[in-house]
Amino acid sequence: MMRKVMLLGGCLMITGCSGFGKFVSDTATLPGANPNAPLGSDLNMRRVKGYGASEAPILTQGGNVWPGPPSPMPTLEDVEKDRIGTALGATSSADEMLPDGGEINLDTSRKVAPSAKLPDAESDAASKFGAKRSNASAIQIPNGDGTVTIIRPDGSVYTIKASAAPAATH
Repeated sequence: MMRKVMLLGGCLMITGCSGFGKFVSDTATLPGANPNAPLGSDLNMRRVKGYGASEAPILTQGGNVWPGPPSPMPTLEDVEKDRIGTALGATSSADEMLPDGGEINLDTSRKVAPSAKLPDAESDAASKFGAKRSNASAIQIPNGDGTVTIIRPDGSVYTIKASAAPAATH
């Protein structure tokens, strides 16, 4: 008698996590049922089992749901105008073409302005971002051949033997 009670109690304890119905459906099947058949009651499973499945059709929406036509591709003329720096649709020297039968005026008396010269050096913008010259220290990069490459704050680079390299300061 005690064994029957323990067996019944053990079965009830095992089913405590998933529920008795889930436990029984996973472990036992009715006679004549396929134990390997997939479970489910969704629309597709009803169709697979051969049951009638009626579903409401998808109806069209009113109005235009699609975006408009894409913008036209730029022509080669538009690309050329954009490349030479003029706004699209503005006139440029390329638009001032020689008309048919026209003559070329080679007036050399017109002076051409000299091109602007680039500056020799740029100002140091690091101070705008909090960098100070007093905080700068040399960067030491050890090489595999026993030398150390040192990059100073002024940008100079030199290589020395590793034993002669000064200690790195932070």
